[in-house]
Amino acid sequence: MTTKTDVRKEIDMAIDDLEQLADEVRVKLHLAGMDARDLWGKTLEPRLEQARRHAKEATASSKAAIDETVKAVREFARAM
Repeated sequence: MTTKTDVRKEIDMAIDDLEQLADEVRVKLHLAGMDARDLWGKTLEPRLEQARRHAKEATASSKAAIDETVKAVREFARAM
């Protein structure tokens, strides 16, 4: 059985991972072209903010939303 504390720990770990990935992408974006910047700014950056908001709520559905954002950011980073 997953407790609220377990969910909170998982969410905190996922947000830490997401923040690290976002930092890496920002560094790469500094060197990237405008298309990548547009994709980041219009699509992925808003999802990152949404994941942060979900993390404050600390629910199981928040974890799923964060995981989806981590996946999208990883795919973006790999494509660069």
